[in-house]
Amino acid sequence: MRRMQACRACNRLASPLVVVEVGAMGSALPWALVALCFALGVASRSVSDTFVVFVPALQHDFDANRGPVTLIYSFALLVGGTAAPITGWILDRFGLRALTVFGVIAAAGSTALASQASQLWHLYLSLGVMMGFGAASLSGILSSSLIGRWFPTHRLGVPLAVSWSASGVGAMATFPAAQYLIDTDGWRHAYLVFAALTALFIPLLLVLPWKKIERGAPGLAKLRETAAPGVTVGEALRDWPFWALTSSFALTSIGIFSLVPQSVVYLLERGMDGPYAARAMAVAGFLTPLGMIGFSWLADRGGRRLAAILAYACSIAGVGALAMVRGPGDDFWLWTFVLLFGGSMGSRGPMISTLATLRYRGAHFGRIYGLIAIGMGLGGFLGAWIGGVLHDLTGGYAAVMVLSVLALATAAATLGSEAGARERLSRRRPAA
Repeated sequence: MRRMQACRACNRLASPLVVVEVGAMGSALPWALVALCFALGVASRSVSDTFVVFVPALQHDFDANRGPVTLIYSFALLVGGTAAPITGWILDRFGLRALTVFGVIAAAGSTALASQASQLWHLYLSLGVMMGFGAASLSGILSSSLIGRWFPTHRLGVPLAVSWSASGVGAMATFPAAQYLIDTDGWRHAYLVFAALTALFIPLLLVLPWKKIERGAPGLAKLRETAAPGVTVGEALRDWPFWALTSSFALTSIGIFSLVPQSVVYLLERGMDGPYAARAMAVAGFLTPLGMIGFSWLADRGGRRLAAILAYACSIAGVGALAMVRGPGDDFWLWTFVLLFGGSMGSRGPMISTLATLRYRGAHFGRIYGLIAIGMGLGGFLGAWIGGVLHDLTGGYAAVMVLSVLALATAAATLGSEAGARERLSRRRPAA
């Protein structure tokens, strides 16, 4: 009798799932929405990440030390990681149209106001707070909610990976463009151009058929209704896996962003040509989505712990390669850094998101994941700020690189523990 009831339950679940696959995968609309999320990610996160190219000009124009300048980027990372509850409220209360329009206005307004800044704190508000909110509105919570309405769970990984890759792929265009605009007309003109290009999305977002988009693929709502409620927020907070994932986000962000905002300046101080250094970072950005897909593919094939540890090992080795760049002739070490560090830089985000989804999917997933993502924002804030302060205190980059390596190594241990626990849990479960 129990077996018959289970079969009926499977049939009820399978029926809407088939409808979802036919409705979602048989149309160009789902992938057009993926492209939209990707483009909005470029307009917000990629433009925000070009800050590393602006650092020398901002230091010179405002006669500031490295720490106060990199603190601007720290604020963007902090707000980008901690504004999830606010953006989630906007989404729940006003819908996808309002979230995307608010996000684009914030992203475009931030660079427009930055171009008029007369004091450094003006940039804290514009490029820090406003841009951080724009990036938060147009990144993870948007893609998860929007794409999740059009793809079934077992086909969600690739579309989300494409959306996540926006910052890396977009860097191929935005980094060299920022360097060119700064060299030709100055950093203020560069930010004005970025503001104008980002604002072009507003009319498009206003006329899109959002009612149809929000309904999602046929049958997906039924699939959600049959899902179990899952772990509550309180239950998650009392268990180690939540803190393992949160600390992995935080420590990874510290390891990455203590170094990245200063990487272009580091290369310039070693005699590298400005456009050449910007192109190198653009290639690193191009490799980031490839690393996301490659390491995620390895993880999906049953090697989540192996994939996590390998990704961290590549990043740590990349930091070592950057330390070996001592002059303009050290191209081998430069491109080794680009390959290892750039190729692994964004790979942990999808891993952590996947592990969080597997453990916490259900009615409370959004709130739990939002709390986990706070670790990313806090880690990015602390990493970029402390990295700049360490440079100012020591007059070099050795302490910054040591901080990066220690944070990445500790993150490897925490994420590896949760990935290993997931693998053990999967082996104990009987085959479906």
